Amino acid sequence: MAQKKNTLGYWLLFLVSTVALIAAIASHFSYLTLILPFFATSFVKAMDIM
Repeated sequence: MAQKKNTLGYWLLFLVSTVALIAAIASHFSYLTLILPFFATSFVKAMDIM
């Protein structure tokens, strides 16, 4: 039987990066694309896809 991984840290990183992404969009942050790798990777790791 496969052991379930603890993904709480990745969910927290995903939530923080989501808030940062929304704040960056609202404030017209110049380096918005720097947040996207954290946003996408943490979501994939939290869903245990990768």
